[in-house]
Amino acid sequence: MDRESVVKKVEDMLVAGEITPWKAEAAAADHGIPAPENITVGVEARRRFVEHKTGHSFHHLVMPDKPYHVAFRCPRDNTLWTLAAEDTDQHCSLCGSELSMLPEEERYKPLVNSYIGGVEDYCSYSGQVSVCGDVEKTFQILLCWGPGVGHMGIGAGCYKLNKYGPVEVCVSDWGRACRNLSFVFDTEEQREKARFLIQDNLDSIISQITQKHLSDWNGEIEYVDFLYKQHHRDRILHCCFYSRFDNHRGHGQTSHAVGMAKLIIDDLFRSNNIPCRLSVVGMGRDGDLKPSPRNRRGRYVSAQQAIPVAEYEKILGRSIRDFFSYIHLDYQGVTEETGWPAYTGMGGEIIPAFYRTMRCNPRPYLVSSYQKVYARIEGNDLVFGVELPNVEVGITSSPEGIIPPASREILKMWGIGTAKEFAAAVAAITLGGEFNFATRHVQEKMYTGK
Repeated sequence: MDRESVVKKVEDMLVAGEITPWKAEAAAADHGIPAPENITVGVEARRRFVEHKTGHSFHHLVMPDKPYHVAFRCPRDNTLWTLAAEDTDQHCSLCGSELSMLPEEERYKPLVNSYIGGVEDYCSYSGQVSVCGDVEKTFQILLCWGPGVGHMGIGAGCYKLNKYGPVEVCVSDWGRACRNLSFVFDTEEQREKARFLIQDNLDSIISQITQKHLSDWNGEIEYVDFLYKQHHRDRILHCCFYSRFDNHRGHGQTSHAVGMAKLIIDDLFRSNNIPCRLSVVGMGRDGDLKPSPRNRRGRYVSAQQAIPVAEYEKILGRSIRDFFSYIHLDYQGVTEETGWPAYTGMGGEIIPAFYRTMRCNPRPYLVSSYQKVYARIEGNDLVFGVELPNVEVGITSSPEGIIPPASREILKMWGIGTAKEFAAAVAAITLGGEFNFATRHVQEKMYTGK
């Protein structure tokens, strides 16, 4: 068979479900394509398969001419080097010696497992996941992961969970942002007068800042709260504005809006002869804590699946009690070591990989990486779930944050069109990864050293 015929044959095998997507390179080799060309053929077939699954074509997520890496060894210090085939610098970065290629049977591998495109951030295809509840959709999983097989674990976990139906997701309608103002007074009487003055003028303040900074983004002030604190003789009044948005992150717009509110309030204090010694944006009180259970920003999302206990015990090959022992010892360990149940299991890698792929606003993914795993028995079922209480995302490419063309293309291929769907998708794949991770640990099939 000629090269194009093999590409078409492997694509047809993928569409028919005869092989898994990450075995396309091996299938190309089985049809007579030698290394490393079998890798190129396998990637091309997999890209066509993804286009078939998603109904969208690749335009911006490009594939290099040589979508594989080459293994080398430094003849001087014996270090191993793995370089992209298109890397022209084939010298040891430690000593400067020219590198020597490994034997041909050890030399070539795909840039990452199940690679589909990308020249620096390498993107993989990891199957699909179906969800129901607040979002009803089947997402195609495209991720910039890394050299490991974590994204394949996500795909395996999602596949196993969907055997019992779509994953149930619960997603907030709004993404929230907040910004806190802090005022320092010398007396409690001054502070009391200041609070009542702000409250009396709050409707006018909210109307002005919404028209100026929030309405163009379909944002609004949801509520404002007040808090009294004191440090020695400083009588502190905190005034926190909470906003909400449907598809924008709203962080910058909220900051500008509350900055305007501060100017209005300062003028009110002056015109009403209320001496305020310090008027500032007090960010420590507005939940801008990353990650933290006190972070009051973002959008809540959870994902869970019910699995018959009897069936799951057969999969585990042991009692459900052992599964819960693993969940509790893992939860205890993470909580004691970090102070909160963040970055449990796979979540600390899955969530950053998702944000790195989408390049939405915010680019720093840490703000959304607070995650909790939970498990319980309901009747005859094991309910396994994850909660992500602070998913921040602006889904539109706008002055709030530009989304590069390749990432916009990936969002379409996922089937993500709203911030709510974004949150549902990240929760679903986090659940899939955590479920696969926990199951394989309890089965004692992780890191076996084989």
